[in-house]
Amino acid sequence: MTATTGIRSRTVTANGLRMHVTEVGEGAPVLLLHGFPESSREWGRVMAALADRAHLIAPDLRGAGRTDAPPSGYDSATIARDVLALLDELGLDQVDLVAHDWSALVGFDLCLEHPDRIRRYVAIAVPAPYLRMNRALIVGLVKAMPHLWFQWAIATPWLGPALLSRGRQRLAHRLLRGFERRPMDDADVAAYVDALRDPARARAASKLYRGLILPGFMKAVRGAYLGRVLHTPTLVLFGADDGLLPEDALAVSPEDAPQTTVELVPGGAHFLVDDNPGEVARHMAAFLLG
Repeated sequence: MTATTGIRSRTVTANGLRMHVTEVGEGAPVLLLHGFPESSREWGRVMAALADRAHLIAPDLRGAGRTDAPPSGYDSATIARDVLALLDELGLDQVDLVAHDWSALVGFDLCLEHPDRIRRYVAIAVPAPYLRMNRALIVGLVKAMPHLWFQWAIATPWLGPALLSRGRQRLAHRLLRGFERRPMDDADVAAYVDALRDPARARAASKLYRGLILPGFMKAVRGAYLGRVLHTPTLVLFGADDGLLPEDALAVSPEDAPQTTVELVPGGAHFLVDDNPGEVARHMAAFLLG
């Protein structure tokens, strides 16, 4: 994680959870939610780039980083309550939201269910949940499945935690190294992998896949979001080299999300924030702070 002048770190109790929170800057509040198997340190370079433009807030979410890893609560509704309680504790009525990977699923739910709390939204590496089965999407899903086998392995009780935490932790390293565009910082990889040595955090990761990531994906695929209009101004960012879904499958109908746009960012794949933090920061600034 890049050292950032003026960085602040504290622990906040929200929804009964002790959450580690990193902050920098002053002004308009922007909440940054990390993906798996990362933590708030994912946002270090973006925070450094925008420290003079906004008040950037990056919490470690339930089960990650230095936040508590309780035995339950790894579903979208509970984690959304964690986030809302954190905003309440910080005295923030409304924020701009940026979320990567699985937390972007929570972000869409927050925008739909609590639109008064989210002013604008940037979702990274996750499409808007208005997936309609067509040839492009079906072909994309079929091509992606062989690369996503690990999701079901992680979600399996006992097996998932063991694969993530024990021995040489090959699966944890593969998750971080197998989807990057440019080599991720070695210190960041070590921090993420070492955190999974903690049995409670490895179990939390398995429960996250079982309770949120896989159900959230299937919910979108079966059309559960269709008819729920997303009015929050939203920018969906995908790495141009991601490759898991074809560009055609990322398109969003104005009927579903009239203020949503999709942009491809060069020089990045799934871990776009790590691959190209400069471009992510530039897109964020143009959409949120322009």
